[in-house]
Parts: sequence; C-alpha cells; structure tokens
Amino acid sequence: MKLISIFWNLISPDRRPDHEKALEREFIRAANTLKTLRVTPEGGMSIDPEELREQIVSAREQLKHLVHNPGTRSEPCQAVSATEVAKEAEPSSEELQDSIEVVAWRRLPSGAAVRYVCLQSTHTGRYAVAMASMFSSALEPLPTWIDGNTNRQVANALQGSELHWYATVNKAMDAWDAEL
Repeated sequence: MKLISIFWNLISPDRRPDHEKALEREFIRAANTLKTLRVTPEGGMSIDPEELREQIVSAREQLKHLVHNPGTRSEPCQAVSATEVAKEAEPSSEELQDSIEVVAWRRLPSGAAVRYVCLQSTHTGRYAVAMASMFSSALEPLPTWIDGNTNRQVANALQGSELHWYATVNKAMDAWDAEL
C-alpha cells in the first residue's frame, strides 16, 4: 500500500498551498481524538452528540477571555479624576502619529443608520471619530462616491488635528453626537 501511495504522489503531486495542507492535517488530528467517531462502510460518519458538546464547552472555557459580552464591563470600574476627563478630549502627539481605521454603525430610533469612521491610536488605544454619515432609508444603496470621499475626510481630520480622543468607541460616538 505504501508503494502505491509513493507511486501515486509521483504521478499526481498535491499542489495545494502549505497552509491548506496544514489545516487538513490539523482537522485529521482533531477528528482522531474523538472517541465515539464511527465511519460506516458507505462513507458516512456518526458521533455521540454528548462528546461533541463536551468539547465545545471546554473550548469555550479556554477561549472565553477573547470574547467580550456587550452587556458587561470588561475591566473593573475605577474612579476618574477631573484631570483625566479633561485629558481624554485632548489629542496627544502620540495619538496623531499612527492610528487604525475603525468603522462603527449605529441605528437611530427613527430607523436611520449612522456610519462612523473612527481612528484608534496604536499607542494609547483611544478612539476619535473622524467623520460620520447618516443614511435615512435601509432600502437606498450606499453612494458609490462614499469610499473616496471618506478617505479624503479622514485624511483632513488627521491633518487638522481637531480630533477628540476617548477610551471607547461608544464614548467617541456619543461625544460626536452631542456636538451636533
């Protein structure tokens, strides 16, 4: 059998990318760890749902630090001094150097949607809203010019340094709305 396998690999080599082959090997290793996995002669598979449920629960427990539940606070509540609040709105030179674009959406009670283009400082992790667009009807498509215009508006906001930085995206969006 091994000789046939070697001969087959010479005739028809596996040309898939290495990462795809690694994923397949990882899946095979994971499948082999299942105790109740059964393969029928026709090629079907069956597994005890309890074993699968146990594996999912244990994986959730191992990775729960990666998931943030929107209804809870992810960090302990701390008292904030007045100087920290004042400092929160002032941009620093570090925050204006490097940032990541973050797009957030908010649905208004009227049914309209607001698209916020925010910047997240790579140095401090704080957020600032560079621009926002409102869409009054869910049925109308986004205009084709929106991406080019967005890039220009974000670049202008960075150059103008009129950005106000906040600890979370929600605080930045709320502050933007309050200024209107």
